[in-house]
Amino acid sequence: MIDNHTLLNFSKTDKVILWLGFPLIGLVLGWFLPSIAKWGISLPWIPFQGPLKLIASYNGAWVDIVTMILGLIAGITLTLFSFHESLETSVYYDKVILKIRDDEIILKKKDISFVFMDKKQLVLLGHDKKELFRCKQELNKSRVGAVFIKHHYLWSDTDPFKNDFKTWVVDSPDLSPAANALLRSRKIAIEKGNDEEAFQLAQELWKLRVSVKEKDKRQYYR
Repeated sequence: MIDNHTLLNFSKTDKVILWLGFPLIGLVLGWFLPSIAKWGISLPWIPFQGPLKLIASYNGAWVDIVTMILGLIAGITLTLFSFHESLETSVYYDKVILKIRDDEIILKKKDISFVFMDKKQLVLLGHDKKELFRCKQELNKSRVGAVFIKHHYLWSDTDPFKNDFKTWVVDSPDLSPAANALLRSRKIAIEKGNDEEAFQLAQELWKLRVSVKEKDKRQYYR
């Protein structure tokens, strides 16, 4: 049995850029923060006047050192957050393993009919044409497609069912009460910017064979 696989995630170059880029930007912003704060308080229309005045009230070389350290910590935190929020896809000849945050989803090849990218989202469909998985994938569409084709999955350049999506409204009559309840909860999560909860609720909808996506905080289903 062939068990070698291809990993779709940040490349080594991407990782180097992230690990160097965000901390370096944090250091630079931290170094200039005291000067920026003094300039900011001279313009009353700029928001966050309270924090800016607090920073500008301190003097001495130690202030620059402290703000640089804080900027470095912020940069490292942002890097770790980027890795935590990124989708890691392992494509095998007989299965696909998808990892995002603390979730791991394993889909067998025999259960997958189509794979495609809907703008920046990776989508896998079951044989009933309903979605088994949908999540943001930052990698280039052609690269993702080449990997799935290499492992003998049926790849589509577009969503073959994009015209079947409907705008969700509260208590949509063609959905079950359970699906409408999940979509109501998901609407709240989206409005709060809670991507993790919105994704978990989408997983529950997939179990009910309801496909869901969102645009501008509005949900669409089929």
